[in-house]
Amino acid sequence: MSGRHTAYEIQVLRDKNWVIQEIRPDEAAATSFADSLLQKGNLLAVRVVRTYLRQDGSQSETVLMEKTGDGKVKTDLTLTQVQEAPVCRALDDFYGLASRLTIGRMARKYLDEMVLTPTELLHSAAELKRFGDKDRLLMTAVDIAAGLQAKQTGEEQKVRRDFLFSMWEKIFARARANLGVKLPEAKSFAALQKLAKGGGEERAFELRALMTRRLTDVRSWLGKLDLLLEWAAEPKVGEDIALIDGVVADLMIPAQVLQDLMGFQPNLGTALCSIADLAAGKAELPKFAPTCFAGVNALFAEDKLPQARQVLLNRVTRELRGTNPLSRNEPGQEYEMFTKLLHHMVGDQGIIGGPSMAEALVTRYGSIVRANGADASLRAVEGLLGALNDSCRRVHLLLALSDAGMPPELLELLKIQVSGSDQLNYWVPVKVPPRDRMHAMTVTHGLLSGSNQVPNPPRDDLARSMDEVLCRYLVDEGVIEKIDKADDPLAMRAIRLIKFCGSGVLIRGKSLDLARSRIIEHLRQPQFEEKFLASSGDTTSGEKNLREFHRLLREVGFA
Repeated sequence: MSGRHTAYEIQVLRDKNWVIQEIRPDEAAATSFADSLLQKGNLLAVRVVRTYLRQDGSQSETVLMEKTGDGKVKTDLTLTQVQEAPVCRALDDFYGLASRLTIGRMARKYLDEMVLTPTELLHSAAELKRFGDKDRLLMTAVDIAAGLQAKQTGEEQKVRRDFLFSMWEKIFARARANLGVKLPEAKSFAALQKLAKGGGEERAFELRALMTRRLTDVRSWLGKLDLLLEWAAEPKVGEDIALIDGVVADLMIPAQVLQDLMGFQPNLGTALCSIADLAAGKAELPKFAPTCFAGVNALFAEDKLPQARQVLLNRVTRELRGTNPLSRNEPGQEYEMFTKLLHHMVGDQGIIGGPSMAEALVTRYGSIVRANGADASLRAVEGLLGALNDSCRRVHLLLALSDAGMPPELLELLKIQVSGSDQLNYWVPVKVPPRDRMHAMTVTHGLLSGSNQVPNPPRDDLARSMDEVLCRYLVDEGVIEKIDKADDPLAMRAIRLIKFCGSGVLIRGKSLDLARSRIIEHLRQPQFEEKFLASSGDTTSGEKNLREFHRLLREVGFA
C-alpha cells in the first residue's frame, strides 16, 4: 500500500536525461506501465522511481526498477504520404480541423518527436521556424499538399505551391506578432482569457496562441491532456470550450495517445468498438487507465468535444477502409469480429459516424467476402443487410448510404425491407425492453418519413406501413390496457396515459392516436374532474395532481 505522500514516477531516458513520462499512485500499476513502454522498442531505458514527501517538505527518491531497451532510439522525421488534403483558400482555413488533421497525419513522425500538436505548431513562432529549418520537411510538405489540392482545384501545381508558401509566411508572421504578450503568473485558463483581446476569430487566435505557450512547456501527450481538462473544468470557460476541444481533437490524432488512453485491446475490432464508445462518452474504464481518462470520457458524454469526436470516428472509418485484419491473432474469427463491430456501429436508433461509417462498413464487408465485379458494392450492401439482426438497423444503413440521394437499387431494397417486416419483432429484438422497442421504431420512422433522399412516393406509404406495425403491437400486446389498469385510481391512470403520449415512444399517426383516444374517453366521462380529485385521496394531493395533468395535456397538445 502507498500513502498519500507516496507516488511512483515512470521515467524514460531521452538525450542522456531522465524525463517523467507518467506518475501513478500504485507501484504495481507503475511497473506494468513501464514494462509496456519498454516493449514498444523505441526507448533507450525506462525506470520506476518511488518518491516520498516528508513532513518537513523534503522529498526522498528510490529507484525501484530500471531496464534498458534493445538499442538506441531511431529518429525518423520523414513525412507520411497522405491521400487527400483539404483546399485552404483563406488564412483562417489553415487553423481549421480538416487542415490540422492533414498536418497531424503528414507530419506525424516529426510531431511525435517534438511532442507537438498541430495547433501548437501553427501558433508558435519558435516551432514554426524549427519545422521550416528542419531538412526539407517544409518544402516536401508543401509539394505534397499542393499536388493533392491542384487535382481538386484544376490549378497548376506551381500556382498552388506558391499560394501555400505565401500563407506559411502569413502564419509565421501572425504567430511572431503574438510574442509581445506577457503571460500571467497564474496558469489558469481564466487568466489567459483576460489577455485575449478583440472579438471573433482574432480573439480566438490570440487565445489559442496563449494556450500554445502554456502547452508547449508540457512535454508529454497525457500531460497536455491533463492541463486541458483542468482548463475545461474552470467555471467560466463558457464558449471557449470549443478552443479546448480543438486541441483535444489534435491529441486524438496520435496513435500513441489512444493506446495510452484505451489500454490493452485484444484486436483491432475490439479497439474500434472502444474508440466509438469513447467518442460517445460511454467507454468503460480500462485497466491501468491514466487519470485523465474519466475526465475525457465525461466531456464526450456532455457533448463538449465535437471536434475530438469527429477525429475519433474518422480514425474508425479509416481503419475500416484499410486492410489491417480485425482479428489478427485469430483469422478464423474475422467475420465474427466484423459482425460484432457492425452491430456496435449500426444501432436500432441510428448509425455512429453517419454516411462515412456506412460506406466504410460496406468497403470492409466487400473485402471480407471478396466481392468483385461491376455490382460488387450492391452485393456488399445486400450482404450487410443480411448480417444485421433487425429491420431498424437495416433501414438506418440504407438511409445513411443514400445521403447524397437514393439510387433505384437501394430504394428497391428499402421497399422490400419495410414491406416484409409486418411485426415489431422484425424491427427490434424481443429481448429489448418494450419502451425501448417502441422508441427505436419511432426514431427509425421519423428518419425515414423526414428523409429528402427517399422519393415520394413511396416514402409516405412506407412510413404508414411502419405506423401500422407499431399500432398492431400496441393492440396485440395490450400496451395501453397495461398502462390504463382498470383497478388503479383514475388520477394515476390519466397521468400515466398522458405521460405515455408525451414520451416520444409513439409514432405521430395511428399509434399516437390510439393512445390519445383512451385519454379522450376519460375526459368525456361525466364529472371527470370530480372523479379525478376523489381518486387522489386528500384534497391537496388531488388538486396538485389535477394541475399536473392539465399541464401535461397542454404539452401533448390536448389544450
